[in-house]
Amino acid sequence: MKTVLLSILGLFFVACSTTYPAITEYRITVPTLKQQALNSSCKEHTLKVSRVFVKSSLMGKEMKYVVGEYKEYAYNKSEWAEQPNKALSDMIVKVVEDSGIFAHVSSYKSFSSSDYTLETNVAEFTQHFSSDEKNSFVKIDMTFSLIDNNSAMVVASKHIVNEKKVTHPDAQSGVQALNELLLSTLHEMTQWLAKGCK
Repeated sequence: MKTVLLSILGLFFVACSTTYPAITEYRITVPTLKQQALNSSCKEHTLKVSRVFVKSSLMGKEMKYVVGEYKEYAYNKSEWAEQPNKALSDMIVKVVEDSGIFAHVSSYKSFSSSDYTLETNVAEFTQHFSSDEKNSFVKIDMTFSLIDNNSAMVVASKHIVNEKKVTHPDAQSGVQALNELLLSTLHEMTQWLAKGCK
């Protein structure tokens, strides 16, 4: 009897000592765009992608969401794996590079000079909930500006706003929807960039 009791207590303590991650980290990522190299008059030119400009809530790993029109909260058990401004900057470099619009694409971390600079302003990269928190959608609001480095003039700009309904009103579904929406937004951006580059 004593042995059985000790075995049960041992199993109880083992079960209680099992640890689970307190916070789930989510990545901002999109698959490689399956598209042919886009026709562009900039195939002999180089581009540097600057670090994206974002509002303060996208500069840390804290994952924010909006309820109704005015309330903003932070998830307490979910966060970004890396700062959204850095992740979005790296994603734009990858997507533009894959598009074949320019001869060479470098990131803001590079010391090399370039013919053009692509600046991005992210006004919104957020999950929204209805006031009763039963329904959710995500919204991306980005403005792209192509700058000729010789003249320091903006030669083309594009404002893109996209929304997508979230299948389940939770953080994981929100991140999945944001990544899917980001893919379509960056696809739209490359189509514009190929036409706007002269």
